[in-house]
Amino acid sequence: MDPKYAGTIYWLLDSRFDFLLPLFSQEFGIDLQHIVFVHSHHWKERRRLHKIFVTKPEKDVVRLLEPDDINRIFSRNLDLGSETMLISFTGAGLPEGAHLTTLTAAGQVADRWNDKWEQFVFFQKMNLLTPITYQFHNFSEMQKQLPLLTGRHGRLVIKKPCLSGGYMMRVVSSKADLERYQQSIQNGSQNEVFLVSEYIPNQQSFASAAVVLKNGEVFDLDMVTEQVIYQETAYEGLIFPAFLDDRNVRKIREITMKVGKELGNSGYYGFFNIDFIFGNDGRMYIAEINARLGFGTILAACLYGNGFWKMMQGICVSDIRKPVGRLILGKIKGQEGRTYFGLHSVSQIWEWFDRGHGFFRTFFCGTDEPEKLAYGSFIGVFGEHLSLEDTREDVLKRFWKKCLEYYDGMENC
Repeated sequence: MDPKYAGTIYWLLDSRFDFLLPLFSQEFGIDLQHIVFVHSHHWKERRRLHKIFVTKPEKDVVRLLEPDDINRIFSRNLDLGSETMLISFTGAGLPEGAHLTTLTAAGQVADRWNDKWEQFVFFQKMNLLTPITYQFHNFSEMQKQLPLLTGRHGRLVIKKPCLSGGYMMRVVSSKADLERYQQSIQNGSQNEVFLVSEYIPNQQSFASAAVVLKNGEVFDLDMVTEQVIYQETAYEGLIFPAFLDDRNVRKIREITMKVGKELGNSGYYGFFNIDFIFGNDGRMYIAEINARLGFGTILAACLYGNGFWKMMQGICVSDIRKPVGRLILGKIKGQEGRTYFGLHSVSQIWEWFDRGHGFFRTFFCGTDEPEKLAYGSFIGVFGEHLSLEDTREDVLKRFWKKCLEYYDGMENC
């Protein structure tokens, strides 16, 4: 990629990633004043930068939408006819074009690899162990089949084909469970595609990450994390290194490279991670591919430091900075639409990492005014270093204690 990029740059990431902006400017030779921050309400952090709205600010156009939905809104309203770079969570929902530059594949190939049904079919063809999944084209069709499926599998996981962080995902085992799920989506369309998967009883969930180069080669990021899950489906953060034996770590990384190679053969390029479930039956299941940026990207920033944007392009970075001990990163939850006045943004992730102790916190959503567009439920990130000698139980207790501390602090703002 030309380090002196002269086209228009649209930045669709929220301000969790603003700490990466100086290095982005350096890597691509772009002055921050020339970046267009789309649909941004992060006034305090970005008040001297160029911000635009693609629709009227008071219109609640992005409430409870996934990144690909937001991309479709943006791509309808932005001028993508000339030389343009788009920095977004995913290429799904974005068009392809000779003048459009993205760090992850866009167009049909991105849509395919962010579709959980397409992934299930792919896993089966690759003979990878994965939860049995069914596809329904509307909610009523799924309701009719529920008794048969619960009789066959017991508990089920309902989800949308394209989602992140456990959003719109629920474990159900009865008609009452399904009715509660129906109420939770009453503002959305019930004539959409729904997926139902068998629930795999488990104690742990893991993720790995890699980057596919444009030539199809795969750059292994050498990071396997344990995912911290709330109420069986909601992703709240990660633990690194994972509490997992070496044999299963190798297995996860082997599968990741194998899947990455197939992604590259299909035309996909860019960052991706894979979620795994370690079942109570002692078997490792592949759950899904996230062909996009995600929470693990923040960990990658901690590990690769100044080489982060080279890593995002699959350029080998040799000076990876492994933590001295164990590392936890977590989301800080808030309420949609509330005012977060009084919270301060502290995005000093690398400085915190270099110290090797203590913790950081970064708040990012509406820090000096009411959140006008309530498009997410979490408003920040925290990180902390712990000892490798701490048990998994100790680490999880510390993780949830830190979550509650921040939540209580926000309630008092």
